Amino acid sequence: MPSKTPAQARLMAAAAHDPKFAKKAGVPQGVAKEFNRDDAGTGIIQRARRQAPKKKC
Repeated sequence: MPSKTPAQARLMAAAAHDPKFAKKAGVPQGVAKEFNRDDAGTGIIQRARRQAPKKKC
């Protein structure tokens, strides 16, 4: 199941790659990996990265 919004795609990508973050967010890492795998072909990850707020130093 692909993500519905860019924010959800960012959350699932982070949870898929970081077990501590997945636990903190309350998302099972297996579910996050499934979302991340399904998002790969849709282009939502690239859109999410462009829309991500930039960190201020």
